[in-house]
Amino acid sequence: MAVGFRLDCGTLMEPVIGIDLGTTYSAVATVEGGKPILIPSRSGQRLTPSIVGFTAMGERVIGEMARVLGDEAPDRVAPATKRYIGRRFTPELAAAAKSVVPYPLLAGPNGEVRLKLAGKVLPITQISAMILGELKLDAEVHFGRPVSKAVITVPANFDDAQRNATRDAARIAGLDVLRIINEPTAAAVAYGLSQGFKGRALVFDLGGGTFDVSIMELEAGVFEVKATGGDPQLGGDDFDNRIVQWLLAQVPEPYGELVGKDRLSMQRLRHAAERAKRALTERTESFISVQDLGDHQGDDRKTTHVDTALTRDFFESLSEPLIKRCVDVCMKVMTDAKLTPSQIDAVMLVGGMTRVPMVRKLALEFFGKEPVGGINPDEVVALGAAVHAAELHQKQGAALLIDVATHSLSVGVLGGAVRKLISKNTPVPATAREMFLPGKAGQGTARIPVFQGESDWSDECSKLGEVLLTDLTVVRREDVPIEVTFELSNEGTLTVRAVDTTTGVGEALKIDARTALQPGEVEKLTQEQGDYQQKQGEKDKVTAIESFPRILDKAEKLVRLLEKSAEENPSEDATTAVGQMRVLLDQGRAAVKMKDTARMAEVTRMLERLVSG
Repeated sequence: MAVGFRLDCGTLMEPVIGIDLGTTYSAVATVEGGKPILIPSRSGQRLTPSIVGFTAMGERVIGEMARVLGDEAPDRVAPATKRYIGRRFTPELAAAAKSVVPYPLLAGPNGEVRLKLAGKVLPITQISAMILGELKLDAEVHFGRPVSKAVITVPANFDDAQRNATRDAARIAGLDVLRIINEPTAAAVAYGLSQGFKGRALVFDLGGGTFDVSIMELEAGVFEVKATGGDPQLGGDDFDNRIVQWLLAQVPEPYGELVGKDRLSMQRLRHAAERAKRALTERTESFISVQDLGDHQGDDRKTTHVDTALTRDFFESLSEPLIKRCVDVCMKVMTDAKLTPSQIDAVMLVGGMTRVPMVRKLALEFFGKEPVGGINPDEVVALGAAVHAAELHQKQGAALLIDVATHSLSVGVLGGAVRKLISKNTPVPATAREMFLPGKAGQGTARIPVFQGESDWSDECSKLGEVLLTDLTVVRREDVPIEVTFELSNEGTLTVRAVDTTTGVGEALKIDARTALQPGEVEKLTQEQGDYQQKQGEKDKVTAIESFPRILDKAEKLVRLLEKSAEENPSEDATTAVGQMRVLLDQGRAAVKMKDTARMAEVTRMLERLVSG
């Protein structure tokens, strides 16, 4: 008997989680028993569709329920919003979005992207916060108590504005972000720890909306990024859209133009395209039938349909321009790292799109080796984030992450040029200092514009902000040197300081996205989200208390079978298992009396571990 086997939930460490906030699907994970595990959604799914919707009654739905709602009411759902988080609105961006997502993009008060959903105009950051909040609720049901500490992943090519917007979304969702890390880095952590891999690895991360490539050195618990690159507007949605445009071309006249403008019809084509793409992963041909296509808004409700077949070969032909973009990114990152494909020891595929045969074929042909396996490519990022979250929270220091700057950071100078202070792929954290002179004699103010991008010209880079130095006394330019310091954190957050070296007067600016939410808006949204999560959490607690006795009943039946088996085939292992089950049942009954959901959740997890282990 395991006499000392008991629970003590009061002394357990505070739960920490890792979150992969994806374009198409999101996932949340934690570390239990020294191993990372995925936390299922409250509906029992391993992945949560990254979709938010509102019913006709105004009720919020997230994940699978929102995906189902989108089949009939596409104007009430918002998928793939990660593509636009932290971005500045432009008419070109809004026009391009029409072929990818069912909602219109609008400009916010600070120039940020917002969307129109179910008659409301909402910040993209708020949509991300709703998805993060749902994952937080899933984790709280899993642990039976509040969860707030998390590591969140972002694409490696996310810029300063996108990272800040992600952090804002987490804050609105009530999450304390331990660190934001790049998705390929998180994937490498999970792969490296699960397989004990050492050497030079390339992470090929093709998700629903973004493509990242990172080259890393893995050795004795050190994960060092050597180079990274990507395409922020390339992912599974773009491959789907190739099929959608092909299907649209087959709509009989005179319906083609009507279908292209009808949200419901286009949503049906998108879903059909995604199903066909998935089918072609296993088969060489997929039959497609899409009914009820037409104008669902007008008085004329005449509809048509499309029935056709798509072969894998033709799909690959349609996707050839996208595959070329993948190859171009790989070549650029290899060049930045000063490496050849033969010098890569392992290729790690991440993201659902890497299941597609032509993507795996690309990796094999380009690098000359089979990609490594062993972990679900949809789940590996969340698992790696959970490992790093546990490391940070417990301060074990078993793994060291050394990442790089994903974009060059510069100061604007005369003539429209920029001078780079921190170059792309510089290891972070990084600090750089340089002296600049005022633009002309006699000026009393100096503006130091800060840019992000790889071009040598400011109009081809993104402006992050500027530092303003006032009260200068400039008789001659050379008499007033200004020292500019860039400090880039290991999360990619930039702080800039400019100092008049003749007086010691300086100004510091923590560069924030110019597309940030308005003052006070984050607080307002945080309150709204908090109220929603509190109400939902209370419902989840009631559900947990009501369902737990059924779990105990099943466990009681199982332990009786174990006891009978132990009597018929006596062994020390069987006796120990029965003893452990009995202890857990006693703890569970005590939890029911106390309505202790944390203890209930812990008993449930340990019962599952005993049964599976």
